[in-house]
Amino acid sequence: MAAAVGRGAAAGRALLPWGWRRAAQARGGSGGGGAQRGLAGTRGGGGSVGGEGPEGEVDRARRAAETPAPTVFSRILDGSLPAKILYEDDQCVAFRDAAPQAPVHFLVIPRRPIPRISRAAESDAQLLGHLLVVATKVARAEGLSEGYRVVVNDGKDGAQSVYHLHFHVLGGRQMRWPPG
Repeated sequence: MAAAVGRGAAAGRALLPWGWRRAAQARGGSGGGGAQRGLAGTRGGGGSVGGEGPEGEVDRARRAAETPAPTVFSRILDGSLPAKILYEDDQCVAFRDAAPQAPVHFLVIPRRPIPRISRAAESDAQLLGHLLVVATKVARAEGLSEGYRVVVNDGKDGAQSVYHLHFHVLGGRQMRWPPG
């Protein structure tokens, strides 16, 4: 079955790796880990908590590198943490960022945890390609016809704060160079 992709609610936001709190609302309506949903799907009660800016993110990256543990993304995947789901299939999930750094900012994560891009194996090639194809589909559905940026942070020096591979997709404005 082909996954449905369509325009999502502009105000919708998902949760990102910082400022988490447990959702007060129970998990809403739809179920199924292998289900496929388009851009308007929501898992959980929604809502978001903002971040503290780049310096706080660097500190979180250093702490996360020192103490690997189950991630917030695993909680999104199991439905115990709400997220504004834009797309999902049997290999990955895409959802909105809670503290967007651009008018459009979403994440694409694999269902199977890979801690870092630098730890991906050659056998992960198909999955990595699929993540990029999904990023492209969702970007198109989000109206990013003039371009967008895909970012992957790796390790503490790359400011990776969640050790579950994730692609940031940012667009809807002119990007600058250098990025960081």
